[in-house]
Amino acid sequence: MWLKLILFAFHRLYNELAWTYDWVSWVVSLGDWRNWQKAALPFLTGQTVLEIAHGPGHLLVALHAAAYQVIGLALSPAMGRLAQRNMRRVGACIPLVRGNVHALPFTSGQFDNVLSTFPAEFMAEMGTLQEVWRVLRPRG
Repeated sequence: MWLKLILFAFHRLYNELAWTYDWVSWVVSLGDWRNWQKAALPFLTGQTVLEIAHGPGHLLVALHAAAYQVIGLALSPAMGRLAQRNMRRVGACIPLVRGNVHALPFTSGQFDNVLSTFPAEFMAEMGTLQEVWRVLRPRG
């Protein structure tokens, strides 16, 4: 029961209520959400990064500013629109792909890094892990 309610709330947050995402993430993290996201940067190797479930695109912009070749993937069209708007504000042009993590539309071995900073339930699913492994380069 609780899991269904949580999944329902997350679906709404990423779709109809996407405009509230920045506020919600700020509240639940006590203002540290973007710092938590950037904590992943020191662990990246190579140049190419796929961000899964990119949300409103703040980490995409930070990765782009750090000279990574980055692509964002999300299932939510609303988050894609928010990310596009946030990228336009800073003059960044970052490819965004709408897609499902169980069927990543990328070639095998395309990325040095795949990251997702939102702890969504799909990240631990076998289909997701197999696809992430497939698109990663050796030692990625």
